[in-house]
Amino acid sequence: MKSTKKKKSTAKPKTKSEKTENIVAITIVILLIVIGIGIFTKGFGLLEKNDEDIDRIRVPLGNDPYTGSSNASVLIIAFSDYECPFCTKAEQTIRNILEEYKDDVVYVFKDYPLTKIHPNAYNASLSAECAKEQDKFWEYHEYLYEHNDKLEIQYLKEYARLMDLNTEQFNTCLETQKYKHEVEKDIQTAKLVGVTGTPTFFINGIKVIGAQPEETFIKIINKELKTRR
Repeated sequence: MKSTKKKKSTAKPKTKSEKTENIVAITIVILLIVIGIGIFTKGFGLLEKNDEDIDRIRVPLGNDPYTGSSNASVLIIAFSDYECPFCTKAEQTIRNILEEYKDDVVYVFKDYPLTKIHPNAYNASLSAECAKEQDKFWEYHEYLYEHNDKLEIQYLKEYARLMDLNTEQFNTCLETQKYKHEVEKDIQTAKLVGVTGTPTFFINGIKVIGAQPEETFIKIINKELKTRR
């Protein structure tokens, strides 16, 4: 007669530690799937940055020239180079913005001449400071950008004459590099806040690199105005 006794299973029962390892492994797989979904869907809107999470850089103001509303809610700080073609393009964008947001934006200009590739940029910065001494900074500033292919010393002096500046005072100021300390201070500030090229802007501390489309600036400005009203 055949025995009806059941054979004992040779498989060993799982230990408590093995069960724990399996649970951990399954949990990790699920977590990776969730993260993957989050990356491709931006977390269904849950992983996008809030205003509080936006990286903002505090840029020291100093006594640099500014234009716009003194009651503005939006501060735009530029680090720029007069011989840089991209800066010229960006300057026009800033003019348009100042016109459109005349009551909401104040614009501060800081020098960051890239002397290795723009040999005339440093003197151009000095000359603008000399024009500032005679309360003609912005007029001279705009003229430099409009003629940034001619920034040699003789042209810088000629532009001062065309602006009806005191040319003797201006020429002495430029030749002695009277405001070298101001330009150098801007350069050091640029390095301090991580500027490596021009133009670089900070809109209420939000960094914008390059001659971006006007829409890029407007989007940030509108969002800043909305949160401050």
